[in-house]
This record gives sequence, structure tokens and C-alpha cells, in this order.
Amino acid sequence: MKEQLLADLDARIARHAEGDSSAVLDEQVLDVVTELTESGGPDAGSLTRVAALHLCRSQALPPEHAEIDRRLALALYRTLHTVDPRLVPPGVRDLLGLAPPHDAAVALLAEYRRTGLADQLERAISLLRQEVLEHQPARPADLQHLATALLHRYERYREPADLNEANELRRRLD
Repeated sequence: MKEQLLADLDARIARHAEGDSSAVLDEQVLDVVTELTESGGPDAGSLTRVAALHLCRSQALPPEHAEIDRRLALALYRTLHTVDPRLVPPGVRDLLGLAPPHDAAVALLAEYRRTGLADQLERAISLLRQEVLEHQPARPADLQHLATALLHRYERYREPADLNEANELRRRLD
């Protein structure tokens, strides 16, 4: 059921991208969103689609009617950014002044240093790992920050694998 609703939203968003906005302006699309929210707790995939839908609607509606959809899209994208900045398209991140994934990871790492909250360290490591994987050859700043984050985790949990990986990353920098 949920997959069918997501597929419906994807098709509507794709039609909008191809120049036909009728599917995102159709009042039934709001029923699809309601069904989706009632089909279970919000997840990143659903929120991403709903945010994209509202952004499409705000682009397709006349300016005097677009404000509600624009605000909904921006609020959802801000929430998604806190979960994972990669869920927010680069153009939307730029529009909202949100940090790209690398910068968000560095901020999480700094916040970990300040608060000691392990969740922030784990999120920073996750984001930095993705950055290293997505940018080949890996950018030195990503390697350096990931190595630093892994050293912090090693200091916290004393897992030799973290120390080994951090050392391997540092060797790659030389």
C-alpha cells in the first residue's frame, strides 16, 4: 500500500519535471499525502516525496496561492536536513542556506566535542563515510575529518578497528 502511494507521488513529481503540472495540482494528490501519513510513521523516503510534491506545487501555483506549499516544503526539507543532509537536493539546500553534507558532518563533530553525545559522533561518521565513497578520489578534508571522528570513537569505546581505519585514512593523506 505504502509503496503504491509513493509510486503515485513519484509519477506526479516526474510529470511536473517534464512540464505537466496538472498531476501535482490535482486535489486528489492531497488525499494521497493524507493516506501516506496514515499508513505508518513518517520515514525519510515518505517525507522526501511529500517535500518534493509541495515544492512542485509551489512552483506550479500562481504566486498568490503558492505560499502554503512553499512553507510546507521548506519545513519538511529543514527537518530532513537534520536527519541526513543528503536527503535535501543541492538546489534546495542552497535556497535554504543549509549546509552541504561535509559541512554538516564537521558541525556534528564539533558538537560532539562540545557535548560528548555519541549520537552526534555516529552521525558525523556516517556522513563522512558517504562523502568519502561519493567523491573519488576522496577529498583530503573528508579523509582527515573521518580519521579524526574515528579517533574520537576509538577514545570512547577502544575498538581497535576504529584506530586501524583512522590510521589507514591518515596514510592515504600522505
